[in-house]
Amino acid sequence: MKRLFEIILLCSSLLSCQVLKQEESNRSNSVQLDSAEQSVSPVAAKLEQEEESIFVKDSADYSAAFLKELKASGMKDLSLVDSFLILGPRDTVSFPQIPKISQMTVFTARKGDLAIALTVERINQTTIDYKVEMVEFGKARHISKGKADLNIGFYFGAETDENTRTGTSYLSTQFIDQNDSCYTFIRIGSEDESNRYLLGRLIKNCNGKIIDIGLDNFPTLIEK
Repeated sequence: MKRLFEIILLCSSLLSCQVLKQEESNRSNSVQLDSAEQSVSPVAAKLEQEEESIFVKDSADYSAAFLKELKASGMKDLSLVDSFLILGPRDTVSFPQIPKISQMTVFTARKGDLAIALTVERINQTTIDYKVEMVEFGKARHISKGKADLNIGFYFGAETDENTRTGTSYLSTQFIDQNDSCYTFIRIGSEDESNRYLLGRLIKNCNGKIIDIGLDNFPTLIEK
């Protein structure tokens, strides 16, 4: 009988030790999980905050470069919905409506021996595809193409240009393609509200043997 009691006591002691070890293991795992959650939560909170600060209905409506620049600006409470940039709860700005999306437009102008043809096609709310063809008769020829984007500050107001043929001032939208020291600025607008024909101005360097083009040395390009 005494022997049986000793065996029961021994088994009870072993069972108690196993329970204590299991509890310690559970407490250790709990501490590790809490530590991991604390290390991840600031990152998750930051990502959640960024997502909440800028809402984009459809990213295909805007260039990746435009969206990256917008996020890097640190601006908060923005929404991009179709053709609208919504700033906070009250201010809504429309993206420029000319040239129209999917519309291809050809502009031309000439000064002396230099002729320029500019072809643009609006591909979304922020971006145009462009091709610039320059011919300096008897001397040089240069062709360049690429994509040009709106600057994120477009909502501060349009550019003001002058039609060199008529002397009339008009508002224009500027699209930019800049790569290192080479740049192309394309400004598109219209003299009248009906937009019967569009006008273009070009500011461009890296033109091979042809001079840099600016607002002061080359006339307004007219839609064909």
